[in-house]
Amino acid sequence: MDSRILKKIRQCLALAKQATNEHEAAAAMRQAQNLMRKHKVSESDIDFSYVQHERVETDCKKVVSYHAALLHLIKRVFGVRFVMSSSLFSNSEVAFIGINPQPELAKYCYEVLWSKLKQTRQEYVKQQPKQCKRATKVARGDRFAEGWVFGIARTVEEFALSEKETSIIERYMAQEFPDLSSSSPLKRGKKANTSRAILDGIKAGKKESLHRPVHGQEHTKLEHNPGA
Repeated sequence: MDSRILKKIRQCLALAKQATNEHEAAAAMRQAQNLMRKHKVSESDIDFSYVQHERVETDCKKVVSYHAALLHLIKRVFGVRFVMSSSLFSNSEVAFIGINPQPELAKYCYEVLWSKLKQTRQEYVKQQPKQCKRATKVARGDRFAEGWVFGIARTVEEFALSEKETSIIERYMAQEFPDLSSSSPLKRGKKANTSRAILDGIKAGKKESLHRPVHGQEHTKLEHNPGA
């Protein structure tokens, strides 16, 4: 589908909706309908033209619990859906899908948070007593990271999609990913003593302030507040 045609139809529809003069509105609507008939463009084609994909490579083969928690946080904050794909010969890839420009903002924020989360988790693991088994250190690191995400999540609000936007995304996902399946993230060290770790993570996460970036100004997304 020619993006230029879709853009012109969308402009006509927007003019028809915004015009204060009923004759201008009717003329704009006729032009949009004529273009749709001429180029065999459906209403779904118009709706789906608002949907954007943003893909980012991630350095993990399996989705562990804290990574899943971060992805769901991004989903909630930016009103997007996410799809993970993997291959035996390459790193996994995350696709953020939603109404433009939300996926682009979600991608930038994910990249910043994922890098910060891995670094913070690694530092916490290094602080564990030397006599701890490796499995215990891994489990404590995971619980700390989960708590870190939860701590940040408590400082942000859910991005509210309109009913129409929600409908568009759901129909798009059903059409483009008909065989999409869900899986449970890997939760390591279920029997390890990790009760303190998740509380430490929440405390650390509360010191971070997540701000939704403005489109075109994606460089400011995470602030650290040591006094929190």
